[in-house]
Amino acid sequence: MKYKVEDTLEKILDYRGKTPKKSNNGIPVISAKCIKNGRIDYSSCYFISSGEYGKFMTRGFPRKGDIILTTEAPLGNVAKLNREDIGVAQRVLTLRGKAGVLDNDYLLYFLKSGEGQNLLKSRESGTTVTGIKQSEFRKLEIDLPPISIQKRMVKILLLLDQKIDINTRINKNLLDLARRLFDQEYQKARKVVPFTDLIQINGGGTPKTGVKDYWG
Repeated sequence: MKYKVEDTLEKILDYRGKTPKKSNNGIPVISAKCIKNGRIDYSSCYFISSGEYGKFMTRGFPRKGDIILTTEAPLGNVAKLNREDIGVAQRVLTLRGKAGVLDNDYLLYFLKSGEGQNLLKSRESGTTVTGIKQSEFRKLEIDLPPISIQKRMVKILLLLDQKIDINTRINKNLLDLARRLFDQEYQKARKVVPFTDLIQINGGGTPKTGVKDYWG
């Protein structure tokens, strides 16, 4: 059954038009550049003081499990919050599904899917920098199965993602091991020789002008 996105969400937090005063430390703030490959890179966050956090986050506070969506530069990057002591900058929407209607993880996978990305792009606007306004995002239509089926689908997808993460870590560990072994063997086998012993140098020259075959 199709629903408008705005009818499936308990909360849409949008801090467009608000810029907090930055600090050297304190509470991290997620901007669009922090959301990459379905994850939040907290090392890319900037900071605001706890006092500024209270003054800035007047439209509501993100919760653990909320879905974060970039609205421009670029449009359509999405991730799930795994902590609550966080601020959200401009160009990012914080989304929370209605209990019993929309599972947050289902929303995450939907927005990451080809269909979800196409829907976002179908309502983007702008010239130099394109993006989607909150008013247009609310109008998107999402096909929702019953919540029990959503949760069943999400459970399978989460298991697959966990398997992919494990395999990725295993491959990285194997690659790191291979590099270390190569470095060790290279150091053992290394022998210092003149570079000229390893190459052949051919010098160039100008063909004799008296030989016609050279200049035909």
